Amino acid sequence: MAKFLFRKKQSVADDRQLQEELVNKYFDELDLRGAQNETGDDVEFNADRVYGRINAALDYAEKKTAGRSKKWMVAASIIAGFCISVTAAYYYRYALLDRFDPIASKQLVAANGQTVNFTLADGTKIWLNAGSKLTYPETFRGEKREIRLEGEAFLDVAHDPAKAFIIHTGKVRTQVLGTSFNIKAYANESFIKVDVLSGKVGVVTPAGKTKSTTTFLTPAEEVVFDKDKLSIVKNKQVDVSVLSRWKDGELMFKNMALPEVLNAINRHFNVTVKADVNLARCSITANFTNVSLENIMKIISKLVKGKAIQKGTVYQLKGRGC
Repeated sequence: MAKFLFRKKQSVADDRQLQEELVNKYFDELDLRGAQNETGDDVEFNADRVYGRINAALDYAEKKTAGRSKKWMVAASIIAGFCISVTAAYYYRYALLDRFDPIASKQLVAANGQTVNFTLADGTKIWLNAGSKLTYPETFRGEKREIRLEGEAFLDVAHDPAKAFIIHTGKVRTQVLGTSFNIKAYANESFIKVDVLSGKVGVVTPAGKTKSTTTFLTPAEEVVFDKDKLSIVKNKQVDVSVLSRWKDGELMFKNMALPEVLNAINRHFNVTVKADVNLARCSITANFTNVSLENIMKIISKLVKGKAIQKGTVYQLKGRGC
């Protein structure tokens, strides 16, 4: 029985490999990008029909032939006889491969109070801050490397000029080829922020119902996207090395708005710190690395000219303001 199951699994694996070979052979041998029908018009690509024909070829080859080489010849001849005219159909190659052999999607989570570092299949190094989640494929296929982020991460992207690296954070898309940068996109904050340490980054943000705009960033530059107003602000001469110190276990802030500082403290210590509305415009510059939460609250209270009232694990900051 075990031997039978092994052969069955081996057969499935061989079929998957053959399917991928068929798809690649199909697109390699047909110049579909410039093809037209008899009237000279472009014809729509029908992925379902191609998918069905390839599967039919495999079934036919399985029944009529013995041996993998003969199976390949029969299947390839059937697929070669199926002509399609399309514009830019080359790009459907990967859509078909995803249909035949989907790549598993994985998640990496950093809970409050911890940071996580990880290396993707392409060699890209990622540090995930507290309260963040990363969704990524087990391996990258095609001409793009795409991941999804909720929260904050520092990325050192492996350079590959043939495959753009794309990070999706809600409605914002950040695209690079090879660079290092910090991206912050927590659901409970009204902004998405991208800061570049090295290389060049393109940040695509929505500018209306149907329009979008791309902002290019180079080292020491930052873009802040307001999720409510759909507006962007670009800042220069940003000390990215300081704001990304969290990946080394440090807790440093430089001219950072108090609400953003408190959110970082909440995630770092897994507590709840709130502040009165009149303190929202205060900014904080401080190094709280290896400082206890109690002492941090004392320092912040002095900076906002007020006090922190504690009720269990909840702190409420009150003061005159800055």
